[in-house]
Amino acid sequence: MISSSCGGHRISLKRHDWKCLGTAVLLFSLGCSDSQQVAPVSGTITFEGQPLVGASITTQPIATDSIEVGSGSFGLTDEQGRYELELVKPAQKGAIIAEHRVMISHVAGNQTKDKAQTSEDGETKSWDDATVVKSGVARAWPLRYIDGSLRLTVPPEGNTDADFDLRK
Repeated sequence: MISSSCGGHRISLKRHDWKCLGTAVLLFSLGCSDSQQVAPVSGTITFEGQPLVGASITTQPIATDSIEVGSGSFGLTDEQGRYELELVKPAQKGAIIAEHRVMISHVAGNQTKDKAQTSEDGETKSWDDATVVKSGVARAWPLRYIDGSLRLTVPPEGNTDADFDLRK
């Protein structure tokens, strides 16, 4: 038996109790660690076969048996429609190894002016014809791309071909 004093109170624990307490503290600290299994994820987003420039992609792991699903990831597409995911927290490249809900949004204002053309009726049309803007407001982006119904599986080795070819 091991005895100790804490705040004027005498505490007595048997060796077995100390071992159980130590094991519980160890397991609790492992379960609460910030170390998440992360793998690199990148790909291309196209709309009607053309690179979708300035699109935002966000992912969120889907809960399975664990209460803690982990941090979501995000990325932005470049001029070729390529993106690379990065965790929201902690900031690091990649995504949690799991199945994810995916949301892809596109704001026509992300198009650069030199990539846009203006038609005779004053409507601005993006170079790749993916989005039409009139008076600064994009026409409705399909709900199915922002409602989380798209899926992405992130395997332990990562995925460098996480491509999305979106259609009207």
